[in-house]
Amino acid sequence: MAEKYHQSESASFRPSDFMRARRPYLFSDTQQVAGEPLLGRSLLEYHLETLTSRSQEKDFEHFCRKLAEKELCPNLLPQTGPTGGGDSKVDSETYPVSDAVSLRWYEGVGREAASERWAFAISAKQQWRPKVRSDVQGIVGKQRGYTLIYFISSRYIKDKDRAIKTGFISLVFY
Repeated sequence: MAEKYHQSESASFRPSDFMRARRPYLFSDTQQVAGEPLLGRSLLEYHLETLTSRSQEKDFEHFCRKLAEKELCPNLLPQTGPTGGGDSKVDSETYPVSDAVSLRWYEGVGREAASERWAFAISAKQQWRPKVRSDVQGIVGKQRGYTLIYFISSRYIKDKDRAIKTGFISLVFY
């Protein structure tokens, strides 16, 4: 009788349940996500519109890079040159990693980001259209083999303007 009880007890024991009970913050499915954001949309829009008047361009660039690491690819190198016009023409770029490393990523798109070179241009300028054209021309002019260029802006870009055609490349904004 005691042997039968011991077998059923061990059959129902799962190490994941034990760990989930001890450290629920390590399991994404046990955390409850609040329904309402802490920051209202109008306040966020105002904050993004006034970044340049508060000289927070570097903070915005850091925020965008961290967001891109979570949503797109975790293998990003930050810009190390001077602010506003470094000689690499990118604010961040991917670096190649092995398949063994990229298969363990829980964020981003994985294999494409691990094997391809992507460039990221980040801007808080109000006049975003000339800025994106000059950034893309500079990045393409460097001929460093980028297969994808992301342009991230603090400004609102209309849906119809998100896909624009320049003289040499088709740009799509997300």
